[in-house]
Amino acid sequence: MASELLTPLDTFETTKNHYDKRALESIERGFTSLLVICTTFSGIVLARIATHRLCTRVSPTLCFLVEFPLIVLPGVLFVTVAHEYSGLFVGIVAIAFLGLIVVTGSLSRARSRSHFDLGKRPTVLTIVRALTQLITAICILAIDFESFHRPYRKSRLFGAQLMDTGIGLFVVTMGLVSRRPRNCSDLRRSLLRSALPLILLGFARTLALEIIGYGQDEHEYGRHLNAFFTLGFTKLLGSLFSYLARSDFQLVPLALAVLITHQLGLSVGGISAYVMDDDLARNSFLSANREGLLSLPGFVCIYLMSIYLSRWLVSKTLLSYVEMIRKLIYLGLFSLLCWGLMVGCANAVGISRVTCNMGYVSWMIAIPSTMVWLTMFIFDFIISTVLPLDTTIAIAENLEKGSLLNSSPKTVAQEKGRGGVFLICESLNMNGLTFFLLANFLTGGVNIFLSPESRSDFTSVVILLVYMLLATFVVFQMYMKRIRIA
Repeated sequence: MASELLTPLDTFETTKNHYDKRALESIERGFTSLLVICTTFSGIVLARIATHRLCTRVSPTLCFLVEFPLIVLPGVLFVTVAHEYSGLFVGIVAIAFLGLIVVTGSLSRARSRSHFDLGKRPTVLTIVRALTQLITAICILAIDFESFHRPYRKSRLFGAQLMDTGIGLFVVTMGLVSRRPRNCSDLRRSLLRSALPLILLGFARTLALEIIGYGQDEHEYGRHLNAFFTLGFTKLLGSLFSYLARSDFQLVPLALAVLITHQLGLSVGGISAYVMDDDLARNSFLSANREGLLSLPGFVCIYLMSIYLSRWLVSKTLLSYVEMIRKLIYLGLFSLLCWGLMVGCANAVGISRVTCNMGYVSWMIAIPSTMVWLTMFIFDFIISTVLPLDTTIAIAENLEKGSLLNSSPKTVAQEKGRGGVFLICESLNMNGLTFFLLANFLTGGVNIFLSPESRSDFTSVVILLVYMLLATFVVFQMYMKRIRIA
């Protein structure tokens, strides 16, 4: 009973030295998580090169079937049976890519380009969002198998494991496709069309779990809250905060102010110890859901920084060689700064997803900024120089075959926009939430009917591949039919 009467500050005073921040382990695991993400990213690089010629000569379905093993298979293998070979795989792909650069002379050819067109919807945003969806979908089922590499599981208090990236990267992807509200109409649209549906999904999930009697780990988001609530409330609060900014750049000091205030509350105000105290009774809504509620300021900071990163990327999309190099340098330096901040915070305050502290926020900004830099350099700077995409070639070939002769201008325009590369990534971007919900539904089915905990390594990999094939093929078909739900 005494513990119920403790204030957050009292709890901090009595337990502040109780928790091990696991600084060195967190730093190592933080970089390991980036390496695992790079295995799927490497698959996307291979798929882009492999389907360059195919996209204008064969059906999109065949391109999808080529992309699937190149992109999804590494993601499945390197979180399960082949986890110890992640570095070897990424290293081999990196060496092969360096060979491509040398053989094709792409660096000198890039210097002679008249411009670099990032596009109104840059490839970098498409790939970063798809990576988050793919890795999360794989892990939410893979963790139920014995073959899943246990160190990748979510941390209980402090740590930087692969699955700790899930909610943080989802907030990043939400910010990357958002913009600050400029008037009340924009704000109302953001709240009603984005925040409210996520909150309603949170209520639906909580209600469904209550009905079927399926428990959830209350140390993750609390007794009643879940990831949808975190995303919805982050969108709600983030929209309100970003409305205060009068320019995109003002989002940066606003985010830093939120983060510093949040970290002061965690470290000085005793909120961190309050959240992590297992002995504290969950006898009120706040205490029962302290993990989900008291981590929100950190997620709002991630959201605001992600909006700024996105707006900075698209502020000018038609770049000269000098402008492209300058953008790559700035982005590279920013990524290094974030990683340095992550290392410093790991030693000073730790990295904690459950409180979304400064260490976690810096880690969540470091990973996507690194992936954006890699995507810009590899796809927009190198591959687009030596293997440029020209959708007009595909249109011309289809016209020669007569497949578009009787088509309307709208159909031709759709064919031009569809292309034949990044099919899985584009599909996930068009219906990301649908894919995530479908993955959760299939995960539930596997757990109910297939008893994943008793499956062999080989069987688990097969089940994971079939599961991912079903989920990705559904959204691929929706993409081809131009059906967008969410």
